[in-house]
Amino acid sequence: MKTHRVFLYLLPIFIVTACSTHSPRQTEPTVLPPDIYSVDHAGEAIKIDTPWWHIFDRPNLNILIEQAFAQNQDIAQAVANLKQAQALSRRTRADRLPQLGLQGNIAKEWERSDGQGSTRAIGTALSWEIDIFNRIGSAAKADRYETQARAQDVETVKLALSADIANAYFSTAASHQRLALLEGQLKLDRELQNLLQLRLDNGVGTNVDVLRQKARVADSQTLIPLAQGDLSVFENRLDVLLGQMPDSQMRVPPAETLNFDKSLPPLGVPAALLLNRPDLKALHAELIAADAGIASAIADRLPRITLDGSYAYVDTASYSGPLATIMGAFVQPLLDWGKRKAEVERNEALYEGKLAEYTQTYLEAVEDVENSLVREKKQREFLRRLSNQISVLKQTVDASENRYKQGIDDYLPVIDALQELRQVERSMITEQLELVRIRISLYRAIGAPIYDPIIESSQDEN
Repeated sequence: MKTHRVFLYLLPIFIVTACSTHSPRQTEPTVLPPDIYSVDHAGEAIKIDTPWWHIFDRPNLNILIEQAFAQNQDIAQAVANLKQAQALSRRTRADRLPQLGLQGNIAKEWERSDGQGSTRAIGTALSWEIDIFNRIGSAAKADRYETQARAQDVETVKLALSADIANAYFSTAASHQRLALLEGQLKLDRELQNLLQLRLDNGVGTNVDVLRQKARVADSQTLIPLAQGDLSVFENRLDVLLGQMPDSQMRVPPAETLNFDKSLPPLGVPAALLLNRPDLKALHAELIAADAGIASAIADRLPRITLDGSYAYVDTASYSGPLATIMGAFVQPLLDWGKRKAEVERNEALYEGKLAEYTQTYLEAVEDVENSLVREKKQREFLRRLSNQISVLKQTVDASENRYKQGIDDYLPVIDALQELRQVERSMITEQLELVRIRISLYRAIGAPIYDPIIESSQDEN
């Protein structure tokens, strides 16, 4: 009776202590976000109310990304990790509830060789840890936020995958354009070679001019196998991203272009990245989970109160019938050689690491947006100048051909002008592709929407 009273006296103290075992810690980056991006991005921004890749208006690209979401193995792995986290969260939540089981026993006693009696019992057993100090509750909170983090991991993989497919798609389109350009240049070189040979046969040109043009034809021919190889490589990349074996099937139309709407997506303020980018949302959830882990480790150093009971039918020599028992107990750790304290310190260090990772990733996210904005601005300026250079080079080629036809110069200036023009034309395709890639990186940097219904039911499960 005295022990019962002592327990009742101590219980309020335990409850009061539980309210102050742990105070929630900071869950925001340790750096203050700027009010606006430093790079000027003036101009009307388009609103994104569909998956971000729809902005490119490529139905074939839309189909490929939808197929990849259903078949890609990286997504399958991320979903499997999410399911593991969901199961672990359910398991931890179950620890807060009473555990009920079926128990039975049979015993017989002997004294020397004479049987003295037997006892048989069968019934139910109850075990329940009363989570006064929120040890299990904090662990359940940590698992719940870990589950949210894994759900955001799925979104992160999907965003990265859609960007990778878009890059591979437009890289394939650029390879088609490059190959078509090279084949057109080779055709023109052969026509010029035939023309020079005809002039030589008529006693107008020189053998040196013909040989130079043959060298030009040979040079054009060497570039075509490399372009064909690049095309196959990008087509294979698309196959693997789709979760399929490379099959040499052409998935990008040869006539595909690299043009797209130059209007920028709505960027908002840098702080919006914390709400839009799935990788940042995952790190935020992991940070809250780490903080809850500290609370659970601290509570593990406090008394653990359990309630055990049973209700069974017993059959003994002196009594047969139902028998109910109930017992409460608490255990206060006294000597564990610093084990529980070390666990608290480990969780505190884990929290500090997650906070640093969250802050660093946010800094890099703002950097990604700033870099994409300035790179797109300068890339467009570069393409304008490259276009002007092509226009000047075409005029140079025409002027050189006229001087050659008039007999003022030999054919070497024409070859030099053509070679420079063709290099710039090939560079134009490469730089147009780079502009597309920069825009894709911008969509990825701001955490552009996906709006994919696939797997949503799995992500909503808790």
